[in-house]
Amino acid sequence: MNQTIFSTYQFPKLRLFSFLLALSVISHCCLFAQPPAIPKPLAQVQADKAKPSKDDDTVQVVIKKNAIHLMKPEKFQAAISLKPIRSLEVRTKVSGIVQNIRVKPGGMVRAQEELVQIESKHAKMVLEHAKAVLKAANLRRELTAKEVAAGKQPQVALDLAEAEINVAKTELNLAQLEIENMSVRAVFSGQIKKVMTTQGAIVNQGDQLLQLIDTSQLVAHIPVDREKVSVGKTLEVKLDNKVAKGKIQAILPLEGKWQALRQIIDTAAIAVVIFDNQSKAYQDGQTAYSAIVPRLPVIEVPNMALKNSETGSRIIQVVRESMIRDIEVQLLGPLGEGRSYVTGPLQEKDELISESSQSLADGTLIRPAVILAEPAKRSSTPGGQAGPDRGDSPF
Repeated sequence: MNQTIFSTYQFPKLRLFSFLLALSVISHCCLFAQPPAIPKPLAQVQADKAKPSKDDDTVQVVIKKNAIHLMKPEKFQAAISLKPIRSLEVRTKVSGIVQNIRVKPGGMVRAQEELVQIESKHAKMVLEHAKAVLKAANLRRELTAKEVAAGKQPQVALDLAEAEINVAKTELNLAQLEIENMSVRAVFSGQIKKVMTTQGAIVNQGDQLLQLIDTSQLVAHIPVDREKVSVGKTLEVKLDNKVAKGKIQAILPLEGKWQALRQIIDTAAIAVVIFDNQSKAYQDGQTAYSAIVPRLPVIEVPNMALKNSETGSRIIQVVRESMIRDIEVQLLGPLGEGRSYVTGPLQEKDELISESSQSLADGTLIRPAVILAEPAKRSSTPGGQAGPDRGDSPF
């Protein structure tokens, strides 16, 4: 920590020789602070250049400042986006050739609407086979019934014939189901996100054809401070081009990609937030932002360095290139007692001002202070010339 000393000081006109005292006590130094310059008319500037320079506006104050250590925001970030409440990979249940695709990516469909038609000769042959088997089973039962009535066969033979009919009926139902599966239909109303096949393509059972999503509601997993939210409450979330309001459905522990947030917010968690989208105001994949995920560099500051601006925001003051700058910051979380993490537009060479003996305005220029002393009287040397004055040398 450097303590910089400023104190009020009026500079009289001095002779060419003056004393410069470099003080260094426990990293204390003296600096002059000069109020922010007010633009002047050109004529006034030219007139000022012709006048001897004055330091009448220079003031001495005492400040304490620290070098800062920036933590890059990328360390704490991960992608957040809105996702559909339901997403389904539509796969074929039969093998065959894609005969007709009735939808396009982005299209809206209703429940049970046909999406794709598949031509399957195998399914048709299986159906014909099942019909033939059932017909044969019925004929066999009729013949067996006559023989049992005539006493030529036992009753068990008729029971067996009845069982064969039941098996044949089941096989026929399965074959008919295969025919129905040649028509791929939407399980729920939604939007076609992807089409992964083309007309004429050969597909096997289980191949993916489409992706169907339900965008009537969208969900996002958003990092939050669990001390400030609760299940069932409304949460405002900034999107890429607007602010959306969603309801918190659940609060979960931090996922692996968000673990770094624990370093700056002990109570960080993941909120599962549901957004009603009946009006189609939001889009699948739309970027969302978390209020606790920093987008600018993060630093650790003492709480005494935090101030309130006139607009109610939090600010800190830094020394940047010999100038006092007000930096608007966002408070992230406490760090023990008396210190906090903040994020804002900070730079690597900034020095944080933790204390100041008087208020310093944004834009105030500062420079190392000089302790001036009255020069000692010069002694005369033979010949009437002035001899060396040891009091004029810096000490």
